Amino acid sequence: MFGKRGKTNFSRDFFRLDKRGISPLIATVLLIAFAVSIGTMIMNWGKDAVAAGDCSETKIDVQMIDNKPLFCYDTLNSKVNVMIKNSGSTDIGSLKMRVVTADFNTEDKDIFDSAMKSGSIKTENINYVHSGKFRVEIIPVITVGGKQQVCSDDYVFVDDIQACN
Repeated sequence: MFGKRGKTNFSRDFFRLDKRGISPLIATVLLIAFAVSIGTMIMNWGKDAVAAGDCSETKIDVQMIDNKPLFCYDTLNSKVNVMIKNSGSTDIGSLKMRVVTADFNTEDKDIFDSAMKSGSIKTENINYVHSGKFRVEIIPVITVGGKQQVCSDDYVFVDDIQACN
């Protein structure tokens, strides 16, 4: 069907070096546009992992009245009462209470319905039965990329918690 000449002409025409291509200016513009688009995609992809909601933006404080912290133990109802302000720029998903007793025991307890928007103040009355001296720490927990992150360096505490009056 095909002659020897037709096959030879096709391969010779396909690999000819004198064909016209795109100009170097257009090639440069296309390469720069491709590099910028790849860089933009990578930066958007990594933004979620690095950005919003790290513990450096988390800060909680115990509210004070007459230079006394609103942080005490209600012995009648066996509750730790505390008023906390979220003074950081990150919303807090929940709070944890850690109790350290004089006999070297620790207990962590999740505080339910304790989410706090930035700048908000929340009063918590946490059930806890204990006698003797103990230290109470309130620890913020934030959500980063769908996972909870405990901000264990940004807690508030009271050593030897006093009885509520």
